[in-house]
Amino acid sequence: MTTTDIFTQLQASAPPKGQIMLWYLGGAGYALKSAETTLLIDPFIGPGHPPEWTRMTPPAFSAGQVRDVTAVLLTHEHDDHTDPVALDAIRLRTEAMLIGPKSSVAVAKQHKWPAKRCQVLPRHATLVLNDLRVTAVPMEDPNAKGANGYVIECGKTTLLHCGDSHYFAGFAEVAQRWRFTAICTSVAYNPPGKLLYMDECDAARAARDVKAQTLILQHYDLWKGYTLDPERIKTVAAWYCPDTTVVAAQVGEVITIG
Repeated sequence: MTTTDIFTQLQASAPPKGQIMLWYLGGAGYALKSAETTLLIDPFIGPGHPPEWTRMTPPAFSAGQVRDVTAVLLTHEHDDHTDPVALDAIRLRTEAMLIGPKSSVAVAKQHKWPAKRCQVLPRHATLVLNDLRVTAVPMEDPNAKGANGYVIECGKTTLLHCGDSHYFAGFAEVAQRWRFTAICTSVAYNPPGKLLYMDECDAARAARDVKAQTLILQHYDLWKGYTLDPERIKTVAAWYCPDTTVVAAQVGEVITIG
């Protein structure tokens, strides 16, 4: 991770109209910058819940670094996606709106997030944030009370963030409406008897189904005992979606799409 904090980089960056810059925050988290908007998606800086959920990557930022955020976008209510530590910092240090499914908004309100700065975004609903058009789409996460995916449009650039969704038929359905520049999927090792994340084939099939130009891998390095070598996904993707570029996000790394 670079020694210059992510929020300083965000302030210094000026992506051209129609382009999206993503700073990977670890887990399923990103700081997203467009020409007019700064979003945080599933920011997680909390400690996890050892011994089962032990972090393998450090937080990408500290609470005291948070500033200049338009909105925070949450996919579901689990602590590594709706993180009370990150939310407290964003609530106190910015005027950002909080957007997500009912389950995430309920957690935020429990941690003193003002109701006037909360917005439940039901599935299929669309919200315009300056130069971004954000649409909540159904995802399949049986381990969550409520789970949104998000289609984020910026001009002709279109990003699909899947949260911790499993592979399901709905990927082909969203491809009927949008042409995707990139898809972000959570991949990890599923121990015997557990099914928590996409595996190698799942991620490749999701990218194939939505015809994404780029497959961005997330979550593969977060938890001890659940890590997955990104090279395995790249090997499988060469068969399922040979025309898709596979990017294994690194904490603090900037990914430009569009």
